[in-house]
Amino acid sequence: MTNPLRCYYYPNIALSSTCIVVEERWCYVKVHRKGRDVLVAVCDEALLGREIQAGDLRLRVKEEFYGGVRVRVSEIASYLEEATIVNALGNDVVSELAKLIEVVMDAAVDIGGVLHVQLLLR
Repeated sequence: MTNPLRCYYYPNIALSSTCIVVEERWCYVKVHRKGRDVLVAVCDEALLGREIQAGDLRLRVKEEFYGGVRVRVSEIASYLEEATIVNALGNDVVSELAKLIEVVMDAAVDIGGVLHVQLLLR
């Protein structure tokens, strides 16, 4: 039997340890509505409240923007049905999006070892 624990390395975020061990892949999803736009913000669970640094760039993963509902990464698809814009941060969520939307990996950028993508869907 294989070990279900996975270790994720985010070398440029402010943590006491650079290895985060989780049993399942979880993320946070928050839906923002303004007019006709529906923005779905999603980030890997381990990133919420952290800061990512790449050179002079510092990105704060704020709960106000990403911290909505905690869901399994595999459940992201259900939130995309009404989305017009997607903002995804984290290696797990971006990889999951790539299974659903062909252009994700072409559009993704690496920020300090963490994948980020913004998509306009409609």
